[in-house]
Amino acid sequence: MIESKKFQQKHIPVNFSFIEYINTQSSCISLGMRQAGILLAVFLSVIVFSLVPAMAFAQSAPATPSSQVPPLVVSTELPLYESGAHVNFKGSIKNLDVNNAIDVTVRVVGPLINGTGATNIVTVKQVKPLLDGTFADNFVVGGPLWTKKGDYEIIVNYGPQKATTTFYFNGGLIENTPSLPPPPKCEEGQIIVNNKCVTPPEQQKPTTPVCGAGTVLDPKSNTCIVAPATSVECAPGEQLVDGKCVEKAPTPVVGPNCGPGTHAEGSICVPDKEQKKGCLIATAAYGSELAPQVQLLREIRDNVLFSTGSGTTFMAGFNEFYYSFSPTVADWERQSPLFKEVVKTTITPMLSTMSILNYANIHSEQQMLGYGIGVILLNIGMYFVAPAVVIIKVKGLLQKRRL
Repeated sequence: MIESKKFQQKHIPVNFSFIEYINTQSSCISLGMRQAGILLAVFLSVIVFSLVPAMAFAQSAPATPSSQVPPLVVSTELPLYESGAHVNFKGSIKNLDVNNAIDVTVRVVGPLINGTGATNIVTVKQVKPLLDGTFADNFVVGGPLWTKKGDYEIIVNYGPQKATTTFYFNGGLIENTPSLPPPPKCEEGQIIVNNKCVTPPEQQKPTTPVCGAGTVLDPKSNTCIVAPATSVECAPGEQLVDGKCVEKAPTPVVGPNCGPGTHAEGSICVPDKEQKKGCLIATAAYGSELAPQVQLLREIRDNVLFSTGSGTTFMAGFNEFYYSFSPTVADWERQSPLFKEVVKTTITPMLSTMSILNYANIHSEQQMLGYGIGVILLNIGMYFVAPAVVIIKVKGLLQKRRL
C-alpha cells in the first residue's frame, strides 16, 4: 500500500488551473517591476543631488574672477567728440583706502604722435572717489588748447596706480603739411623732372666716344669702326693713331715690390738702414741687453719719459747727441776690458739717480719737468761740482804744505 501511494505521487501529475498560473506570473512580474522602479528612483536621486551643488555654485560664482580685475580702470562714454562737447568719463578703484581717502588725479594730454609720446597737457582735474571705489566726472573739449585734431589720452592716477583711455577729438585743425618749394626756372628747351631741370634726350648733344686700339671714329655715325688697312709705316718710337704716326708714350718704370724691412733702389730691393736704438754704452758695459741696469734704463725711457710731451722732446734731442758718439765708445768697451770697467764705474752713480724716476708718480708735464731737472742737477753735482770741490780742496792743502 505504501509503495502504491509513492508510485501514485510520483507518476500522477498535479493539475493547476489556468487562472492560478496567471496569478502566479502576475505576482512575479509585479515584484520585478517594483524592484526596478525602486532602483531607478535611487539612481535619479543620486544624479539630482550631485547636480544641485554645482548649479548653486555656478549661480553664485562671479562672472570675472577678482584676481583678473585691474586695480584702476577708466573709460569714456563715446570714442569721438566734437568741439564744445562734454566728455563724460568714469572708472573704479579695486582696493579703495577708506581710512586715507585721496583724490583721483586726471590729466588729458594730446594729440598723440603715432599713438604715444604726447606731452601737451590740455586738462587737469581732481576727482573724489565714492565709498564703493567708483568715480565719475566730465570736461569740455574746446578752447585755446584744443586746436589740433587727433587722439587724446586720459591718464588717471590714484596713488602709485595708473590707468589710461583714449578718445578722438574731431573739432580742431589738422597741422598744415610743409609746402613744396616752387618749381625751378629752367632754360629754354629743358623740362622739369623730379623738381630739377633736365634736357630731353632728343635735344642732348651726342658725346664723342673714345675708340680703342684697332678702331677709329666715324664722324658721320659718331661711332667707332674698325680701322681700315693701311700700308703706312711709322718710324721707330712712333705708333699709328687714326691713320697718323704719333710719338709713343714712354712706358712707366715700375719698381720692384719690396717687402717689410727693405726698400727699392733702382730695380732691386735693399735692406733698410738699421735705426739707432738701444743703450749702446750700458749694453757694452754690462755685457747684455737683458742686464738689470740696461732694463732699468729702457723702462725709464719707455714708461716715464715717453709718457709726456716734454720727456719725448728731451729724448729726441738727447738721441741726436748720444748716438753721435755712443757707437764708438761701445766699440772701445768691447776692445778693452779695462776701459769697460772704468765706464761701468762711471755710469753706476747716474743709474742710481735715474732710478728715482722709475718710482716717482709722474702724471703731468710740470711733474716731469720738476723731476727731470732735479735728476739732471743731481748728476751735474756728482760728476762736475763734487770733483771740482775735491780738486780745489786738495790743491789748497798742497799749497799749505809747500809753505
